[in-house]
Amino acid sequence: MKQWALLKPGWQKLILYLIVLGVTVFLAAVLQWFVVRQFSGHLAEIQNEQLQYEVQELSSSITERYAAWQAELKELSSSLGRDMLNQGTRQYPEGFKRESGGDFYVLDEQYHVMVGRDNREMKSAVQQIKWLQNGCAVSSFVTEDHQPAQYIACRIQGAQMGGFMVRTVDADMLSGIIKSKPVNQHETLFYNGQFKVVASRSTPDINRTDITSVTRRLLEGNTGVIEDDGEKHGIGFSRIGEEALYISVKDVSEDTAQRISSFRKQLWMVMVLILFILWAMLVQFRKRIVKDAIVNNQVRDQRRDEDMRQQQDTYYLPLMQTIEQQLQELQEQTSRLTGGDDLKLLGFYHDLANRFEAASSQGKGASHEELEYFRELNENFIQGRLRQESSLGELLTGVRSLRDELEEKMHDNSGISFTDMNEVLSESLKWANRSLNMKNIQVILRQEPVPSIAAQAPMLYKTIQGLLENAVQAMGQGGEQPENQEKGRTGLRSKRQSQVLKVSSRLEEGEIIINIEDTGGGIDDKMRWSYFQPDYSQNSQEHAFSLYHMDAYLKTIGGRLKLRNTDQGLQAIVRLRR
Repeated sequence: MKQWALLKPGWQKLILYLIVLGVTVFLAAVLQWFVVRQFSGHLAEIQNEQLQYEVQELSSSITERYAAWQAELKELSSSLGRDMLNQGTRQYPEGFKRESGGDFYVLDEQYHVMVGRDNREMKSAVQQIKWLQNGCAVSSFVTEDHQPAQYIACRIQGAQMGGFMVRTVDADMLSGIIKSKPVNQHETLFYNGQFKVVASRSTPDINRTDITSVTRRLLEGNTGVIEDDGEKHGIGFSRIGEEALYISVKDVSEDTAQRISSFRKQLWMVMVLILFILWAMLVQFRKRIVKDAIVNNQVRDQRRDEDMRQQQDTYYLPLMQTIEQQLQELQEQTSRLTGGDDLKLLGFYHDLANRFEAASSQGKGASHEELEYFRELNENFIQGRLRQESSLGELLTGVRSLRDELEEKMHDNSGISFTDMNEVLSESLKWANRSLNMKNIQVILRQEPVPSIAAQAPMLYKTIQGLLENAVQAMGQGGEQPENQEKGRTGLRSKRQSQVLKVSSRLEEGEIIINIEDTGGGIDDKMRWSYFQPDYSQNSQEHAFSLYHMDAYLKTIGGRLKLRNTDQGLQAIVRLRR
């Protein structure tokens, strides 16, 4: 703390600003991290939901598509397949196709191909369906012409001899399920039980073997959303008879990362703007606090001054004025006791002894002992009188010292000092000649000896200067005086009258009267009350008090201010208590 106190105020302010800025930036970074984390989590939930929904949609589509293919095959077997099987001879060596896709075959009871090309993969797959009796079934995936294929077989009913009708489900038919979905930001793959890709949007992916952590969990029968190397996969499967088709949906788009990055940038921009606004508000708030603190200090100082003035009115001023009056009386009495007629007694007895000695030399008068007695008595009187004079001088010096000490203490503690009003009038007139436009104004000053009063000298100066300023402004606004005509050698001539400012002081019983009279035209009696209101001032006071503040201050020291119209102007009367 000592080192902090030794720093300059500018450095202290800079360090505080840097600390506040650092804490603000840290809190902003933490808030940004938290908001982005929440936003990323929300996007991740949306992404997971989209992946799961896509897997469910694909699973439903696979089930529906296989059901449609099987229904179509069952319908063909009961009509076209039965007719072909009843003919008993091999027909359509290359088979026939439908718009729904896949190759069609007709087999007899010994799995001989009656319709379609001789396909060993197909016959082997159909022979593995041991449970096929009267319905339809789906075989496992086999590789046909380097492409994965699956077969749906249905027993032909009503024929003369038993047989089967078969259709192929190839990679194109399965890929058509994927391509029918409008979502392009996902990479969708179908897998068989041997980790081979059997359907994809991209043809080169077909028949590829993928043995990864994703496909392992997929073929284990897991569903949901898993993450591998920062990429999310939606996994699931669709049950087709005794077989299953496994689904993997991967989000390969960069939309999520871009959205997070864009959101982070926008968040930073918004936070920087908010921080700038908050910083500006903080600066303004600090200025407001400083301003309020200054105003509060001023109000507190003003109230303290008012309390002090009230205390001065109640205790100090009456006491100081009483002490001043008693000191002046004591000083006058002491002055009368030293010198004057009392000094004539000095040497009286000595002169009397000289007259007695002259008379005794002529044979008449007092004896020698009487003469010595008178001389001794005169010497004792002289010495006693000298001691009295010395004591009175010391008393007078003590009274003066006490007066000076009392005035110094009053001035130090409360700003009160013993002020000579005649000096205040003279100095205020000098100030008016320097600061105001006194051209064409005649000043008449009459002063009587008046005692000093206990008051705050600067306040008295401002009061008298304010009255002088009002008078000078009134005479400056009142225009020129009328011209008088005088008779001269050349006839009548004009003489311009100048404005007159009368300033006087006199002493009455218990009061000092100060008069300031001008020839500025006076005031409106109806507006007299308004002049002494705090929110009204007829003339702006550049250097001194307004009438309201003059009257308020004079009341604090037991004084009064009155305004009286005269024939030519206004007379301001200030009455001060001795």
